[in-house]
Amino acid sequence: MTAPAFSLAPRPAAALARLQAIPGARYWAAVALVLVALGIRLTASSAMGNGYGYTCFYPAVILAAYWLGARPALLATGLSTAIVYAFLGPAPLHWNVDGRGLVALTSFLLSSVLLIHILSTIRNQFNQLAATHARVEALATSQAELFHEHAQRTTDHLQLISAILQLRAREEADPMVSRVLTNAASRTLLISRAHREFTGNPQSRIPFAAFARKLVQASTSRGGLAADRVRIAAGDLDVPLEHATALGLVLLEYLTTLKDCPSATNLAVILADDGDSRTLNLIAAGDSGVAPPRDIPLFEAISEQLGGELLITCGATGCGVRIRFPATIQPARSPEPAAVSLH
Repeated sequence: MTAPAFSLAPRPAAALARLQAIPGARYWAAVALVLVALGIRLTASSAMGNGYGYTCFYPAVILAAYWLGARPALLATGLSTAIVYAFLGPAPLHWNVDGRGLVALTSFLLSSVLLIHILSTIRNQFNQLAATHARVEALATSQAELFHEHAQRTTDHLQLISAILQLRAREEADPMVSRVLTNAASRTLLISRAHREFTGNPQSRIPFAAFARKLVQASTSRGGLAADRVRIAAGDLDVPLEHATALGLVLLEYLTTLKDCPSATNLAVILADDGDSRTLNLIAAGDSGVAPPRDIPLFEAISEQLGGELLITCGATGCGVRIRFPATIQPARSPEPAAVSLH
């Protein structure tokens, strides 16, 4: 789930971007604020009389300083002063006779400059804080992505190690060693599934056709069987992440085998839904036969981990690999305590 955007900027980011895209737009916006203030002052002139010439212009200066910056706010201050001095102030053009106009002007200018300084400082601090927050957020995001990738790689390696341990346990003649290896395989698979929790949603599923197509493109880009020679047929079937990792290892290993087999001309990757089970068929064809997978123990280990069955057939013109496995993830085998410790 994506975190909601958070901005410490003291103004709407979208409006600021639009204003900055137009030359002089901030200054025209300051003029507009002053004109709005003038309209309010003229509308309320009957209630205010002549004693509140600058009152309605303070909000224009404050908003200009807060939204637009120091220079547009100074423009708003100067324009407001000119309007009040010419039309709205007490005793215009007669400050030498009536000092109220000079006092009001001085008070307005000093308070406006002070407001502009304070608000501009706050605005700059907000901008610096927003920039710092953006850098920290970018760093946190990159670290989260790095951790996600690390957890995913760790999960895949542990899953492969668990499969190899389970295969070795099945081939071991000594019952005690076989049990120890089986326990190690079970615990490693549990650790792998725990790591998968950190990679996101462990229950998510992957469309197999798109997943296999990406693997084929990544593999064939380094040479070997061309991508257009690989046909993928899986319909809209999807597989759990754990199954995708295992099947991806099988497909990549067979593509590596075919890369060193010049006679191979095409490969069919077919995933079929058989109700409670799925069947992956890798059918390679060639002009003068195709070699079987080089690392058959790896295929056996993955089939064992999936709880499925492996069948490899080779003929005069081709070779096929079939893995039939349950459609759902099988629970990890519970460790069985050994009667005698090896330590």
